[in-house]
Amino acid sequence: MPSSSSRSGAGGDKVKASHILIKHQESRRKFSWKDPEGRVISNTTKEAAVSQLKSIREDIVSGKAKFQDIAATHSHCSSAKRGGDLGQ
Repeated sequence: MPSSSSRSGAGGDKVKASHILIKHQESRRKFSWKDPEGRVISNTTKEAAVSQLKSIREDIVSGKAKFQDIAATHSHCSSAKRGGDLGQ
């Protein structure tokens, strides 16, 4: 689930990217910082992961939750510790 991006600079365009990654049983690597043994990931269907992301998106868009907070607690990516920030 990508976040909004921002651009900067005369001729040197840069894009800042953030995301929330929810792994599932079809993911290439079935472990993460959040699930080191991959137990939850191995039992999560792709459809369930998509459903979870849709629900997360609704909460963010409605203002019920902040992207960075959700990324920090729900994302399986190590970028979670930076609120999903992947950098520029």
